[in-house]
Amino acid sequence: MVEFVGNDNEDVIEDVIEEVNITDDEEENGADDDVVSPPFVGMVFQSWEEVDTYYKRTKDGEWVVKRAVNEHKNHCPTPRKSRYVPRYRQEDITSLVKRKLFNDYNSGANVPQIFNCLASERNGVENVTFTKKDLQNIIARDKAEKMKEGDWNAMWKYFKAMSTDNENFFHKHRVGEDNILKDVMWVDARSRAAYEEFGDVVVFDSTYLTNEYDLPFSNFVGVNHHGQTILLGCALLSHEDSETFEWLFTEWLSCMSNKKPIGFLTDQDAAMRKALREVMPDVRHRWCLWHILTKFSHKLGKYNDYELFKVELHNVIYNSLTKNEFEVQWTDVIKKYKLEGEIWLAGLYHGREMWVPAFMNGMFWAGMKSTQRSESINRFFDGFVYKHTRLFEFAPFYIKVVESRANDEQQADAADQRAVRPWATQFSVERAFRKVYTDAEFLEVQEQCNRVLYLTSLETTMVSAEVAHHKLEDRVWVLCKETRKEFSTKYRRNYIVQINLEIKLAECECKLFESDGILCRHIIKVYDMHDIQDVPDVYILRRWRKDVSRSTRA
Repeated sequence: MVEFVGNDNEDVIEDVIEEVNITDDEEENGADDDVVSPPFVGMVFQSWEEVDTYYKRTKDGEWVVKRAVNEHKNHCPTPRKSRYVPRYRQEDITSLVKRKLFNDYNSGANVPQIFNCLASERNGVENVTFTKKDLQNIIARDKAEKMKEGDWNAMWKYFKAMSTDNENFFHKHRVGEDNILKDVMWVDARSRAAYEEFGDVVVFDSTYLTNEYDLPFSNFVGVNHHGQTILLGCALLSHEDSETFEWLFTEWLSCMSNKKPIGFLTDQDAAMRKALREVMPDVRHRWCLWHILTKFSHKLGKYNDYELFKVELHNVIYNSLTKNEFEVQWTDVIKKYKLEGEIWLAGLYHGREMWVPAFMNGMFWAGMKSTQRSESINRFFDGFVYKHTRLFEFAPFYIKVVESRANDEQQADAADQRAVRPWATQFSVERAFRKVYTDAEFLEVQEQCNRVLYLTSLETTMVSAEVAHHKLEDRVWVLCKETRKEFSTKYRRNYIVQINLEIKLAECECKLFESDGILCRHIIKVYDMHDIQDVPDVYILRRWRKDVSRSTRA
């Protein structure tokens, strides 16, 4: 569409606006190229360059293009150029594209994965007009349309009632366009009290399930003094992007009086990582090892020798004590099985500081790096929340979960008061922890005491009058997939323990105490060698004790 305004030519048409279809017919009308016709309504041009040329050839007048409608017949912009024009992008999102988008998304694929798949079908991203953001917007609109006002109102009323009954019940929400629920998070009084005692390490999981509104059900969890999973908050999120996670982490931290955890575990998600850097920059963030290992079969099962290199990679992951040891052994396995071209493994290695235990030694993780504990966390909501759980049902189910887990904790507390586990050895360390630790945690100490029998002292060196240097040989222990228990192998490795005999403090390079809060068998062996009967208080952690009074707000 064009409008011309002039004052030096009688053929000027003032203030006339008409739609014109720009075609190729002008080349067929037999006009002489040297003859310049005056402007008129309905003129056609193939490009802005032709408009500029015509203006220069008729510039004796003052011609101005006031408006142009680029509705070109036979005009076919490339996908690369079309992605800058919203209309073209939307036209490229056909019903087939939407069907694949929803089918794959509901099957668990994320939008970037779906976009890459569509691009692959078109032989490259350069042949795709729409963007990832376009697909994300379609998913978001679909979620909003599915949101039933009655469900949201019922949920909101429940939150208000809970807040009235208990001022420590916390909830926040955001709404989008048309006043439709966008994001919501809530934390009950028991969870807030539990965080005060056991908020040192937190696991955030958004992979458990997605409800019928396609809102990912996300949760914050930790472990109590019995090693049981405890709930520290929940959320339903409209987007899994950095802005949404940043809002959630900020509100959740505010609910917890801005008391930050020591460690924070999540799935491999760049958006979460970015949000945590903004909200909790000083908190140690790591990826959940269990989530990574569960992806091995899906990502690598295509290889004929998968079972062989899987075992070797697992051993490298769990048995490497230092960063250098991991890097050397990982590289050896990759070369041995010719896996240099496996992009997923290359990505894991690139981000190794985020998940490999050897890069986490010396930091407390409350035992959450173990696959057993991670599996327990992942099953936390089993039997309570399902795929078709309605929106307004999440909050009541949340309370049921908290009450059920609180009952488990109370039963464990009562059991600890009624009886104690028999001794398995005569080590003084076992007697000391038997008195103060909960049965679940004492069982872990007892297991370390039992494994002392497999140790051999190779060398003892007195570094000074007070400091001794011990070299111990131990068996290599691996986890059995079927029984979920560790067993010893024929392989051996050495550990170094250094002890100050005057203050009775020891340090082992296995770092079990530093990461799990459980005294390792190597230190127990050295204590026995030096006939040390009393365990220093620094090794008895309050969070595992059964003889302390813990606050509750319910």
